[in-house]
Amino acid sequence: RLAKSDPMVLCYTEESGEHIIAASGELHLEICLQDLQQDFMGTEVKVSDPVVSFRETCSTKSNQTCLAKSANKHNRLFVEADSIGAELALAIDDGEIAPGVDQKVQGRKMADEYGWDVTEARKIWAFGPEGTGPNLFVDTTKGVNYLM
Repeated sequence: RLAKSDPMVLCYTEESGEHIIAASGELHLEICLQDLQQDFMGTEVKVSDPVVSFRETCSTKSNQTCLAKSANKHNRLFVEADSIGAELALAIDDGEIAPGVDQKVQGRKMADEYGWDVTEARKIWAFGPEGTGPNLFVDTTKGVNYLM
């Protein structure tokens, strides 16, 4: 009933049986818990400390390169963050650019409409979060460094 009364609230139950209430902030969560206790249940509810998930955005290219190594130490990924632009983010949200579409067609569209390099647009590894959101993981490798 709480989720139906407030569309910004997500309620679900974990495998452990713990009921989770996700809100848009701590104040919003406090108001939701107050509504739950007073209006919907009429009794006290055992509440644990809130877990706050932080969301960050990227507005310019990162000033450092991060390195990740595979478990067997044979592969290295060098990662840099950069913004994709509001127009492209909106196109991804609207489904105009999506995972699973032909890479050549989508690459040409991203080059023509959003100024991307065609070869980079064809090498999108992942969309996120949840595999559909407006964050991209793109392979921009230009050459290969061989191990010595």
